Amino acid sequence: MAPQRATGNIKVDGFGVTIDADARRLDFPHAGIDALRGEAGAIEYRAREVVFEALRASLQRVQWSTDAASAGDFVVRDKQGRFELKIARVELPHGVMLAQAAGGGVELVAPHASLADMRLKLPDLGAFHLPASSDPPPQTPPPLRQQRLRFLDAVNGELAFRLKVVLDLPVVGIRTLDQQVKVAIKDGAFDYRALESGLSWLEGQFVDVGIDDGRFVVGWSVPLMATKEIISWALDPEAMVVGIFNRVPLRCLADFRIPGGGGGKKDGGRDSRRTLRSLAISDIAIKLSMAAPRHVDVGGGTLLFGGDDAPGIVDLQLGGGLCHPPGPGALSAAIGVLDMTLKDVRAGGLSATADRLHIGPIDRIELVFDGFRPTSLTASLHRVTATNLALVLGGQ
Repeated sequence: MAPQRATGNIKVDGFGVTIDADARRLDFPHAGIDALRGEAGAIEYRAREVVFEALRASLQRVQWSTDAASAGDFVVRDKQGRFELKIARVELPHGVMLAQAAGGGVELVAPHASLADMRLKLPDLGAFHLPASSDPPPQTPPPLRQQRLRFLDAVNGELAFRLKVVLDLPVVGIRTLDQQVKVAIKDGAFDYRALESGLSWLEGQFVDVGIDDGRFVVGWSVPLMATKEIISWALDPEAMVVGIFNRVPLRCLADFRIPGGGGGKKDGGRDSRRTLRSLAISDIAIKLSMAAPRHVDVGGGTLLFGGDDAPGIVDLQLGGGLCHPPGPGALSAAIGVLDMTLKDVRAGGLSATADRLHIGPIDRIELVFDGFRPTSLTASLHRVTATNLALVLGGQ
């Protein structure tokens, strides 16, 4: 059992004691706790102005229940600093039950929860990577990220960005492409021919876009020389089938490669790092919505977006920019409505399950990058409502 401690200033309006063969408990018609602080295993939490109506506390085991409850300035965080969640106001109009979780820690179960003005921080996304002992053997290629992002196959919208590439090419010297591009996204994929045709002939004559050897490739070429890769993205078998129709799934953009990162030489001894001086994708403007139910495996559990009676994502707008060589970058998003179901989703010592999670609007989500590698995430959410919410704090 994970260690559990809690402190606070308690005020009650009367109490009752029941001791018989079937039960031993305390009953409080109305109870309040201020300056609540506690911990359960690797999780710390605190709150102000915690109020319980018809609180029942068992004296035989860890089991508390209420008819209604509320709290202000609720904060839950991982002791290792892997995440922090702040909620300005928590309302539990149909009560909550607190009990010992099966795997240790504490479980809170609420038929309905309303959360106002939430802020989530994941300061180091690398802290959620699998430990080295669970990584594939070196000779085995790591699994593609896109295989966990199939929910993106249900999105529709448009993608616009500014592409700036500076190359140091053999014979012709420094060449620069600085171009605004806009393509439509249908069923989670875009037509890469529209991407290529969006490049002006004068600036883009040395840039090639296409599919080669199982990868979506943006490369450069000069007369009498084969195309050389600038950046490419791996395509899984399903994406290769879509590629036959000149389309590339949006989810494949998670698996990128930029040659020259290891300092190797290509092109007859020419240092490949000198060929690509810089690559910047800026002024990103993405507008997406998702109608069909889709799921994604995350945190050891599952997220289901949408359902038969509701779209999963409405009015997702994403903007920002990324660059290479690695440097500061960010993508920020706002969402009108996000409708989900959670099943055993874990982050640090926190696990969450909910039959329905309705979020909206999401004021801002910011994903910070170093080059093309995400490093941290923050999210600000105006309101969240949950049905049959179950949280486990400090479990295994």
